[in-house]
Amino acid sequence: MYHLNDLELAIRIAELASISAAGREQGMTPAAASAALQRLEQKLDCQLFARSTRSMKLTEEGRLFIESGRQALALLEGANNALADNREELKGEIRIALPSDIGRSLIRPWLDEFAAQYPQLTLSLYFGDQMTDLIGQNVDLALRYGHLEDSNLMRRQLAMTPRVAVASPDYLAKQGIPKHPHELGQHKILILNRGGEPWHKWRFSQKGEEFDINVRGARQCNDGAVIRQWALDGMGIAYKSWIDVAADVHQGRLKLLFADQLASKVPLQLVYLQTDYPKFKVRCIIDLLIDKIQEFQQLYPLEK
Repeated sequence: MYHLNDLELAIRIAELASISAAGREQGMTPAAASAALQRLEQKLDCQLFARSTRSMKLTEEGRLFIESGRQALALLEGANNALADNREELKGEIRIALPSDIGRSLIRPWLDEFAAQYPQLTLSLYFGDQMTDLIGQNVDLALRYGHLEDSNLMRRQLAMTPRVAVASPDYLAKQGIPKHPHELGQHKILILNRGGEPWHKWRFSQKGEEFDINVRGARQCNDGAVIRQWALDGMGIAYKSWIDVAADVHQGRLKLLFADQLASKVPLQLVYLQTDYPKFKVRCIIDLLIDKIQEFQQLYPLEK
């Protein structure tokens, strides 16, 4: 009989199409991961992957084995989750993907405080403003802004929040306060680059009709936290989700622009893979973030 760890490794190799990447996740060298795969294939007396110098592709036998292996692991995980629920245990690793800005400034301190109460719980956090591939990244839970298309994901909405233009009092004192979004062309603009595409279109509304303003950036970055910091440092005008900058606006570090011309709100959602029985620790984190976001919104409401 083969080891369960070898099955888990083979499944990750299939998902990542890489022995070395799957091995790194389990703390193995490429050589050790390759040896483990060969050991599994010898036990099964079949070749699971067709190997080449550039790719790892499942054979037909490999596809059948991996599909059955996933089902078997899901059953085992469900049994373990049921026991953990019964014992109300919070232990093991939980992998969470977060947007850069809200992840660093708000969510991380909440999660640190939560994890400090449960020393057997290990947090692995991944920051970035692109949609995470939950399977490829082996992530349990992801927090994302906007409407998501992937039907294989479950969603829990935390909030509906508008995107807003903001700038520091120092910048506005030097450059003047724009009265209408059409005046943005006369200002220094801080642009978020998402997935290699600069976010050049900023959406606003007037008398119930939404419209886009094409902007050109004085600075660009693929990290939302850097965009916010540039705005705080007086480098220009940023376009951010309200939750990202709510505390800054209420405490006077940033000024809200065009408050009467905000576009429709967008969802802030927790997403995770569909499952009949989400992990106990995942459900606990979801409940924590729902409560914390509600408290934060009450503390820092959007006042037009």
